[in-house]
Amino acid sequence: MAERRANVWLAAWRRAVLDRLPRNREDAPWLWILAAQAEADLSLARRMAIVEVLRDGRPHPAPDLQAAVEDRLGEGCFGAQVEQTLEADITSLRAWSIRIGCSDTPGVGGYYLKDPIVKAMDKPGYEEHPNPMQAQIYRSMGDARKMRSMFEMFEFALHQVGIGTRLRHPDWDDEQVEAEVRRLVTGIEPTMG
Repeated sequence: MAERRANVWLAAWRRAVLDRLPRNREDAPWLWILAAQAEADLSLARRMAIVEVLRDGRPHPAPDLQAAVEDRLGEGCFGAQVEQTLEADITSLRAWSIRIGCSDTPGVGGYYLKDPIVKAMDKPGYEEHPNPMQAQIYRSMGDARKMRSMFEMFEFALHQVGIGTRLRHPDWDDEQVEAEVRRLVTGIEPTMG
């Protein structure tokens, strides 16, 4: 079962990568070689799956990372010594110059992909200089109006992010969507309990 699931995931990976190439598939024989090698080598397939999971930029604790990889390749793909195999895979990926970090911060700990390196912009992308007229209007507002304006902006952000989250995750229930929306807008992970 694990081998069949791994082959399904790898076939989907091959299609997704090769179909995005700018020219014919024949222009990238190394991708064909990589796909064929991953189908024959479970450790390579595992490492590819690890990188795919870490692509989202968020930290993944080892048990969550393991579960996500097993979702792609099938249960038992790490063998009997799961922790040691995962650590060996991370070490190998780092040796291949794939920058994987590990955060031990409570609540946000886990492995994450450091690449691509995020570069700070020299100037804001939205507007180089604040509009002095807008600043004056905002300063002239009373405290109650400023608070109302702030809450209106927050509600607008929740609404807009909610629309996008529902489109990306149509199978999620309202509680899951709301928790993800609040996490995205506020940057704070929801606490259970």
